[in-house]
Amino acid sequence: MIDLPVTLVTTCVLGIFYVGLSAAVSAERGRAKVGFGSGAEASVTLGAEHTAPRLLVAMRRHGHFAEYVPLSILLILLLEIEGASRLKLGALAALLVASRAMIAFGMGRAAPNVFRAGGNVVQWVMIVVASVWGLVLVFTH
Repeated sequence: MIDLPVTLVTTCVLGIFYVGLSAAVSAERGRAKVGFGSGAEASVTLGAEHTAPRLLVAMRRHGHFAEYVPLSILLILLLEIEGASRLKLGALAALLVASRAMIAFGMGRAAPNVFRAGGNVVQWVMIVVASVWGLVLVFTH
């Protein structure tokens, strides 16, 4: 058996978060009585995200999560398989979870939006650090 507690705990926490985001989209679909799409197919201009329909905001929270989390978890998993430090992996996992919470909280809020912007930066830093770390592990072994 392979022992991967950092990946397991991070994936479990984010799995619960993902179901919460999914349920929020479903609830907003019910309120808006929209089966497909957002009910307001027009785009929302930068800086005016707080004017977006609630369903569109819920869909973007869910979609943004689905866009970034799989790669992030895969990076943590592969680093863990390579024997990377659990403490350092835990820090990457904490960045991932924090970024997801910041982005979900920030979506749909008025500008300036430090939560959404900061969450994106934290997410990107996490991915770059994990990617560079993985490359260093591969090329130094």
